[in-house]
Amino acid sequence: MRVAVVGLGTAGAATACLLFDRGHDVTVLEQADDPRPVGAGIWLQALGQQVLDRLDLLAPLRASSCDVSRVAMAGRDGRPLLDLRYDARRASTPALGVHRGDLFTLLFGAVRARGIPIELGARVTALEPRTGGVALTVDDPGGPDARELGRFDLVVGADGSRSQVRAALGLTSRDRTYRYGALWAIVPDRAGLAGDTLHQRMDGTRRYLGVLPTGTDRASLFWSERTDRFEAVLAAGLPRWREDARALAGEFAPLLDEVTELLPAAYRSVAVRSSYRMVGGGRSAGVLLGDAAHAMSPQLGAGTSLALADAWTLAVALERKEPLPDALAWYDDQRRAHVRWYRWWTRALTPAFQSDLTALALPRDLLTPVLARTPGVPRLLVGTLSGDRTSLRRTWRLPRDAP
Repeated sequence: MRVAVVGLGTAGAATACLLFDRGHDVTVLEQADDPRPVGAGIWLQALGQQVLDRLDLLAPLRASSCDVSRVAMAGRDGRPLLDLRYDARRASTPALGVHRGDLFTLLFGAVRARGIPIELGARVTALEPRTGGVALTVDDPGGPDARELGRFDLVVGADGSRSQVRAALGLTSRDRTYRYGALWAIVPDRAGLAGDTLHQRMDGTRRYLGVLPTGTDRASLFWSERTDRFEAVLAAGLPRWREDARALAGEFAPLLDEVTELLPAAYRSVAVRSSYRMVGGGRSAGVLLGDAAHAMSPQLGAGTSLALADAWTLAVALERKEPLPDALAWYDDQRRAHVRWYRWWTRALTPAFQSDLTALALPRDLLTPVLARTPGVPRLLVGTLSGDRTSLRRTWRLPRDAP
């Protein structure tokens, strides 16, 4: 098929490679003129690692990353609230602390190594059925007018939480910006203070400091903040922020002194009525992957793994099922329960960690240690963190290629 993949992030680059390897005629469109890695460290779970392994990218990524085999949460006074180890679940695979730039570089390199055409500076403005497929119109910032890029059998929207493809397909059922986001930085951690643990220090529901080991001798810092206060905090300067953050930093205080710049990250909650829409009498279609279909708060660290699972499942769907409507219906069915589980837990947990509902802090701090000691609960928590749950009893597995 002629496939246009819109977006050169994790979901888009992985999808482009997987479909190209299966014989499809793939073109990638990217809005940025000069795409570069942006964003803080990634907590890459076992499910996402499996997809990268199938692309022969896990080994080089692991070489620049580090295992994250423990999650530790503490209150403002340092009192432990949660100490969760991945070995609470038999044969579990630790997460990886990944520098987003390393993952981007590997995936971008994989796309280019395959010779997949890439259109840069191409912002999608319309998808319209035409004779011979979906006509994809882009707005070229360097040109005077919009232009038709080409006609495709399938348009893959992997263009993030503000997806233009999702808007053009009219599939949005929910699109809201979270009131709270994070200010973040990646800093040197030569002393290995972060170790193999994601650390979170909580102060009520409005503030927390997160520390994630991020590759070799690096750590990512996350400071929870209301998005409408980003500008004020940044304008006040790093010395003022360090003064506030030291109250939660504890043994990680030296990392605060390594911060030279704080960058803002806002999050969205996105849901769609369906992940795809047929156009042109059912001969062509558009389909959504990753944040374009199910953006959510990063509380569970599952976003990258869910996006990679989308990419793999779509590639298998197009190989296993014909015609195209049947393939996309199978894809949508395969992904629904998996995404629903993580969306539900994210929406349930986020108010207790990032919200103005300060009354939730006390029951959270009282119940978390009790639940962590309850038989069976640590195993369930690790299973959820690993990225492969669909319910309390069921797990999700990457579908197999067609025989």
